[in-house]
Amino acid sequence: MTFIILMRKRTAVFYLLSFLLVIMFMLRTYAFAVHPNMDNWKKEKIVVDKVKTEKKMVALTFDDGPDPQFTPMVLDVLKNHQAQATFFVMGKKAEANPAILRRIAAEGHEIGNHSYSHPNFNKIKKKAQLEEIDKTRIIIKNITGQTPRLLRPPGGYLSYDLVAMTKERKMTIAYWTYQQDSKDWRNGVKATAIARHVIRNISPGQIIILHDGCPNGIQTAKATDMIISRLQEEGYSFVTMSELIKLENQ
Repeated sequence: MTFIILMRKRTAVFYLLSFLLVIMFMLRTYAFAVHPNMDNWKKEKIVVDKVKTEKKMVALTFDDGPDPQFTPMVLDVLKNHQAQATFFVMGKKAEANPAILRRIAAEGHEIGNHSYSHPNFNKIKKKAQLEEIDKTRIIIKNITGQTPRLLRPPGGYLSYDLVAMTKERKMTIAYWTYQQDSKDWRNGVKATAIARHVIRNISPGQIIILHDGCPNGIQTAKATDMIISRLQEEGYSFVTMSELIKLENQ
């Protein structure tokens, strides 16, 4: 009897572990799912996630700011290392922190469009998506005098309608290199882990995604310092995303 109970327990554990493995696989598959037309859009340079170059140049990009606490910390790090970056800002936060947005522009960094309020584009209609993009473009223009040419849709959303809208506005959809997503936005992820992920996976032409506008921003700022210090020692330069894109045409 004891043997039967033990076997049943082992069977139950086996099925539970199998179930969990299936769920993990599904989540990973979902997380890395891309639009079926992604390859074509990349060939047409409508979507950019990395650049083909032998030069040791990469682009640091920061999402979800400007944040009154964390963005200045990141800017200080960039200034200290004389490195350039691209900031994909939310219109709502840009309105609330215009001085920081002006500082980003004044220090030679690029400003990209990351929607007004960072909604789930899967749950709003085309008109609402367009309003999110256009409102942010106007805000950036009014504060800095610059018209953003790069769009990073919230959550990496892609659709035929979105591509059509960006084409009409002569914008490029600015993705990131999937190997360079350290998930730095997650609370509790330490700077050392963020930096280690980026450094281990580095190669020329990559677009690194980080977040200056999330609660874990202090770790992102510290990691940025570690990343630049180490990679500059290895001969890497940090340029804006638009500058990186130009390399492919040379």
